[in-house]
Amino acid sequence: MKKTAKRILCAVLCLSALLSLPCPSTFAAGGKRDVSADEFMSVAQGIVDWKKSDLGTDDGYLICDSFLTLAGTTPGDWYPIGLARLGIEDNSDAYLAVIRDVVAERYKTPEKLSSVKATEWHRISLAVLAAGGDPTNMGTADDGSTIDLIADGTYNRGYAASLGKQGINGWIWGLIALDSMRYDVPDGAYYTRDDIIKEILCRQNPDGGFSLMGEVSDPDITAMALQALAPYKNSETVYVYTLKASGENAEKTVWEVINEAIDCLSALQLDTGDFESWGTENVESTDQVTVALCSLGIDPLSDSRFIKGENTLFDGIMRYRMADGGFVHSYTYDEENPTSLPDQSNTMAGEQTLYTMAALWRLYSGKRTLYDFRPEQSSAMRSRLSELDVRLAGITSETPKDELYAMLESYCSVPENERSYVNNYRILSDAAKTAGIDIEAVDKATETVESPADEKGESSEIRFTESDRAAADSLPDKLSTEQYVLVVTLTDKLQRCADFPEKEYYIEKLTAAKAAIASVQEEIDGLNRDIKEKLYPFEGLGLKDKKTVDETVSRYNALSPYDRKKVERYEDVIKSKTKIDNELRAIVICIVLCCIAAACAVFLVRRIKRRRRRREAEFEELCKKYADEDDE
Repeated sequence: MKKTAKRILCAVLCLSALLSLPCPSTFAAGGKRDVSADEFMSVAQGIVDWKKSDLGTDDGYLICDSFLTLAGTTPGDWYPIGLARLGIEDNSDAYLAVIRDVVAERYKTPEKLSSVKATEWHRISLAVLAAGGDPTNMGTADDGSTIDLIADGTYNRGYAASLGKQGINGWIWGLIALDSMRYDVPDGAYYTRDDIIKEILCRQNPDGGFSLMGEVSDPDITAMALQALAPYKNSETVYVYTLKASGENAEKTVWEVINEAIDCLSALQLDTGDFESWGTENVESTDQVTVALCSLGIDPLSDSRFIKGENTLFDGIMRYRMADGGFVHSYTYDEENPTSLPDQSNTMAGEQTLYTMAALWRLYSGKRTLYDFRPEQSSAMRSRLSELDVRLAGITSETPKDELYAMLESYCSVPENERSYVNNYRILSDAAKTAGIDIEAVDKATETVESPADEKGESSEIRFTESDRAAADSLPDKLSTEQYVLVVTLTDKLQRCADFPEKEYYIEKLTAAKAAIASVQEEIDGLNRDIKEKLYPFEGLGLKDKKTVDETVSRYNALSPYDRKKVERYEDVIKSKTKIDNELRAIVICIVLCCIAAACAVFLVRRIKRRRRRREAEFEELCKKYADEDDE
């Protein structure tokens, strides 16, 4: 009877826990209203539509030709991440083709992607993964080596410069990139995973948070640190390190640090549900905290620590939504961010809110976290983890040791890289330690059991289609950068497609086209450089600069109308040319007038002289006449 009663009690507790878990399609938002996964998607679509309008694209894709000129930059990489993680289909193939080309070109320079910012490697790696590419194989460098963004930007970054040269951001995003596919760190790498984790942990502030500099914790950096540490929340490893802020020694698990950071963020949250950073209330800080909680498997809309009054983090984010579907950075003008106006949708606010909606949508849809790009878990694995979480939620101080042992065996049988998705493990860990169970021994004695994968169709072979060939054949004789995306996309597809009889012909044609376009781009870059170096400041230009100005105008006119749009400050060049031409015209007119005046003066002098000579002649004639008359 006692055993039966215990089983009934356990079943009731499990059922209670199951009912208390958030439903995959709708979560209660602070008791105000339900927010569904569809609403997150709707907000995201509004951002996408605004950005399309901002770019002026009407071809149905956000990743259009004008957008792809930004590939390899912050706004050019984060939007593709947000789109892909929301499952919104866009022009990912074009992005991959262009980013491969951008990376290859930047790898030709000594600093490669950056001499300081390791985050250039990390951001691009995530964007490549989102688009379906492989950041560990981005082509071949000039020295014949494979371009591996994960190795070069993370575990071997130290051979070129410290991973943390730009500050804690390098360590944080290095770990996020490393865990995006749970990449192995090879023997002999400059950094191990534990090295990077400890570098993050040792930068924790006394209040539990993290900051870019100083000891005043910042919500953005604290949230990003949590995003990086999230995969290790269930680790039992105790890290020993020295805190940078105080110089004190610390011995903590990642979970302890996570809890302290969560408490710090909860204390920093404003009554309106959002956050402020560097004295400015803004949407991006709120975005980052939301992503952090989603990464930890915590519902940001129902966790009581992040509901202030009746305002949730989602309410805090929506404060910044504009009528056009985009998001404003802040309603306060930020002198440090002059391009962000308090009454206009902002691209940085849009990109960060877009991937925040992706993080929420993925949490509510039972998918992997935002920065976990591995194939989705099988339905069997999801069910297994969900059932285990329900069992762990039912643990009480009365739970028998043998049941705890059995649950621990169930947990340890989960593949190690999937254990971070067991959200209630800390309940089991605390109970097992209290009961005197050796968790490490159980883990070593338990065999990992893989769940069967869901059936997936085989991917189709890449083909260079008739439409691709037609596009290549229709390239104009005089190429411009307008054809760059098309040429790079076709070239990338051609290099990866199956062989066909005319493949070599098209490779030669497109290689030549790419070289021609690169030459045009070099001319545009050179023109912009010369304008900046030789003509700026424009106010000081004069006749001495006429030759340079005329050459600049001639070079500009030689470009196609599309390429001319890429020339910076050409309006000032034209104003300067007009000014110089007017000065020259004035000088010419002055010279002409002087010449005319001189000619008139000569004419008058000569006329006067002629008249004088004539009068003198007439006078002499008259005198001679009178003389002759006197002789008579």
